[in-house]
Amino acid sequence: MNKSVEYLLYFTLYTVLLLWFGKSGIKKTRNLRDFFLAGNSLGLWASVFTFTATWFSAASMQGLTGSIFAYGLSSVWYSVIPWYLGTIFLYFLVPRLRCHNIMTLPEYFRVRYKSVALQRLGGIVIVFAFTLYMTIQIRGFGVVMSELLDIHYTLATLLVFMFIIYTTFGGLFSVARTDGLNFILIFFGVVFSAGLVLNATGGLGQIFEQVALIGTTPFVTAGQTVPGTMLDSFSTDAYPPLMILTGFVGWGLGFAANPQYAIRILAAKDQKTAYKMITYSLIFLTVLYLYLIVIGLGSRVLQPTIQSINSVDEVFPYMINYALFSRLSGIVLIGMAAAAVSTANSQFLILASGFTYDLFGYTVDTKLNDEKMITKNRIFVLAAGTVSLIMSINPPTSLLNFGGYVYGLFAVAFLFPFYGGLFWKKANRKGALFSAYGGVLTMTIAAVLDRGLYGTPGHLIHPAFPGVIVAAILFFGFGLFSGRDAS
Repeated sequence: MNKSVEYLLYFTLYTVLLLWFGKSGIKKTRNLRDFFLAGNSLGLWASVFTFTATWFSAASMQGLTGSIFAYGLSSVWYSVIPWYLGTIFLYFLVPRLRCHNIMTLPEYFRVRYKSVALQRLGGIVIVFAFTLYMTIQIRGFGVVMSELLDIHYTLATLLVFMFIIYTTFGGLFSVARTDGLNFILIFFGVVFSAGLVLNATGGLGQIFEQVALIGTTPFVTAGQTVPGTMLDSFSTDAYPPLMILTGFVGWGLGFAANPQYAIRILAAKDQKTAYKMITYSLIFLTVLYLYLIVIGLGSRVLQPTIQSINSVDEVFPYMINYALFSRLSGIVLIGMAAAAVSTANSQFLILASGFTYDLFGYTVDTKLNDEKMITKNRIFVLAAGTVSLIMSINPPTSLLNFGGYVYGLFAVAFLFPFYGGLFWKKANRKGALFSAYGGVLTMTIAAVLDRGLYGTPGHLIHPAFPGVIVAAILFFGFGLFSGRDAS
């Protein structure tokens, strides 16, 4: 059978399954709590699948794999290690966060600090940050679909737009159910691809032996690799040492403060399920990342230089479609698309809540028409998706780098008001507000000086680093010297 026909059949089957799983969620959603939090009723495996699939985005499957292909193990220190360190914070979050009857992270700011302004600021940050981050998922899906269906990148991005909109319309019930399907496809795709690489290279020993000798240019727009640096965890080919160290602030602390993980904790049916969700997810993710390392390094052994691509995000799709092609390549490519869809629909859901709920200062005690609010959320998902789609036409040069900038926004805006409010009695309204404002402003200035989100960063330090320092000074300074809130 022709390769294009095979790919089209795989894509059609995925579309049918996605529509079927998403439909049940739409029927199950009856009120706003169902829409945002699945009624706080998700069981263990539903929680594990949606947590893992939300985490494992296009930045992981394509961005990280391609970065390892181009720069070696140092890419892991910039991304995966900070993500895991950020996860440690979530364990401490579970018991204290679940004590609050809230539906969004900014609503917690309203409850803790009695500040509508802080809730609205949280909504603005969420809308801005996730609209930017959505371009990562649309870009990742577009690259894969252009390989899968042999269509133009711009047309391919329209497909993910339709998928994401549909699965988000049913709220978290739909997202969680489709995440189960997406997780299975992701896991199979990564494990199967690693098997292909190991078989083609002769095993792990051969990969490490040969990759240490590589001194070629990975692709046209990248610099030449210095022999031996692919296995050097602290190689400066990709990032200077200071960028790797300060990158923890963006990816690690940003991960800890990211609303999408707080929402997963709240959506679990009980505290025990939330703890197990994090632990089991880490086990699955560890397997996935170990295999991605094998795929990235092994692909470089098989193809020391790929002349027909221009970025790290194109490496994995290219290898599966050409160098490692098999009868199941279509499923692997669908798995890459699933990584983008499963993260995107979760983020659209939170993005919508930031605008329709937090920006207007609503709380669980506000008398709202659930049906009208859900309709407003769906309309905003459509509007925000359109903006992200337009932005993805001229996407960032690297999904991994761009994602670190966006996560940095969560670190500078949310980290101290969120964790400080939960764990420090002296945290007050002024400290939380000025911390968020000062952190965002400082990071913005640092990002501009570092040549911005869409340019080629100078990579001296991560721009979130000075932002977090300023945010910490303001938060603890006001907490210590201006006294506790009267309330």
